[in-house]
Amino acid sequence: MFAFGLGRWTAIVAMSLWATLSGAVVAQDVPAVSGLRHGTYEDRVRLTLDIAPETAFSIFTLNEPDRLVIDFPALEWQVPPEMLKNIPYVETLRYGLFQRNRARLVAMLTAPVRVERAFTIPPGGSEPGRLVIDLAPVSRAIFDDTAGWPELARWRDGGPPAVPVEAEGRAVVVIDPGHGGPDPGATANGVTEKAVVLDFSKRLAAIINDHPDFVAVLTREKDEFVPLAERVARAHQARANLMISVHADTLLTGVARGFSIYTLSEKGTDDASEALARRENRADLLAGADLGGDSDDITQLLIELAQRGTSVESVKLAEAVILEVAEDVEVLRTKPHRQANFRVLKAPDIPSILLELGFLNSARDRERLTDPVWQDRAARAVMQGIERWTASASPGFLSPR
Repeated sequence: MFAFGLGRWTAIVAMSLWATLSGAVVAQDVPAVSGLRHGTYEDRVRLTLDIAPETAFSIFTLNEPDRLVIDFPALEWQVPPEMLKNIPYVETLRYGLFQRNRARLVAMLTAPVRVERAFTIPPGGSEPGRLVIDLAPVSRAIFDDTAGWPELARWRDGGPPAVPVEAEGRAVVVIDPGHGGPDPGATANGVTEKAVVLDFSKRLAAIINDHPDFVAVLTREKDEFVPLAERVARAHQARANLMISVHADTLLTGVARGFSIYTLSEKGTDDASEALARRENRADLLAGADLGGDSDDITQLLIELAQRGTSVESVKLAEAVILEVAEDVEVLRTKPHRQANFRVLKAPDIPSILLELGFLNSARDRERLTDPVWQDRAARAVMQGIERWTASASPGFLSPR
């Protein structure tokens, strides 16, 4: 058993301890979190996670937005959803694989808090091991002063996916399943966006790989977190000729259903498009990732100049795909080709589109999106759209990169 108070240096110490223990932990049976309980005393809150066997951990806080982050070695998450409700100071909890051998629990906070203490209790008899965390309210100034990423907690690139050997002479299509790990994306009736889009992306990749002129590379092949900028970086590392990001939306207000496609624009098609882009662009924050600042003015200008040519191809690609998709599956009734300022579409030299497969809060769309037959039909239509685009694409975008 070990215990510590919380400050930035203790989070780093805990992470260092995790680094030394993780190999032994992962080599044994994969630990599991089976329960999460909470209790209150005065203005304090105690969170208790049931974990077996006992494992190392690291805790730190982040602001803008306010979050409590707990890192573990890879753990199975078996906590019933009902245990995640009505926790004081906590709006939502997200859990998932953050790197190949590291898991992350992110609590979105409703008010600034500090961790008064955090400690583990080893299992005994029939009782599981426990991680106990005591939270207490603090002022905004204190919270902001102590919030921040310990260096060892920052996201580390595990390396780009391998480009198949048979890619030589074929155009590379990078497929980017949205969300993943502690960021589930949209959810409805137990269906998560991250799972739906990964299933569809794998199906689309298989169809593309069967084509003699194309080869597919996935930015993620399992339920893990990849930052938005890293998704674009992986497309460059794969020498992509085009990039297709795959998502599924939910509407906060109103009713809609059907397939749609987005291309990059500073200004969204409408308020709903702009709201969608804002939500998707927050994915890194919700997963507890720190990506640094934006490009400087000169770099941004060069990117904008390069994007002028690329954006034309992106629009041509989107229009070609939507024409084919509309023949086989239902598309959004109003403007199925839409525009918004998605970060993942900002590769200056790669034509990029974002597929919105449908709306998870529409029962009809949800049934389709989880149907392998529908997925196969839609994926084949996307492939036909890519073929249609090649007939009018500028040769430079199809030549080997």
